Amino acid sequence: AVEGLRIIHPDINTLPIVIAILFILFAIQRLGTNIVGGFFGVLVLIWFSMIGGFGFYSILSDPTILKAINPIYAYQLLAHYPQGFWLLGAVFLCTTGAEALYSDLGHCDRKSIRLGWSFVKTALLLNYFGQGAWLLSSSSGLILDREINPFYSIVPDWFLLPSIAIATAATVI
Repeated sequence: AVEGLRIIHPDINTLPIVIAILFILFAIQRLGTNIVGGFFGVLVLIWFSMIGGFGFYSILSDPTILKAINPIYAYQLLAHYPQGFWLLGAVFLCTTGAEALYSDLGHCDRKSIRLGWSFVKTALLLNYFGQGAWLLSSSSGLILDREINPFYSIVPDWFLLPSIAIATAATVI
């Protein structure tokens, strides 16, 4: 999550920041999970609202990304470009974010899970489609640059620092 700081300061060493966050986590761990749990609901609502909102706004720039819902495109990719099979690894990585949510669901009751999951899934899909729309609307040179981060690229410049802070807090949770 803190790698977003490289957008603002490309030469920043994020390792000390990560170590400091881990140190703070281990230091407050002995106080119990109530501290973290108290922020969980509000932070998760802010996090998913943020990623869903920015994803939706990015989709508006190129709504053709919604064609990706059609499974025929996945079939065509694998039929015409067998090396495209390796892209499925990236698709699998997208599910790991959802998997982390499942581990957190143990803290919630059945009703909360039922009400919240549709919101969470919608926010995740909007964000992934928004990043795809940004990639489609970007020049091909930017897509090849590994330093470009589509997640932070859909965030407006004026909200970059708050989004890094929210992403970092959500990662900690």
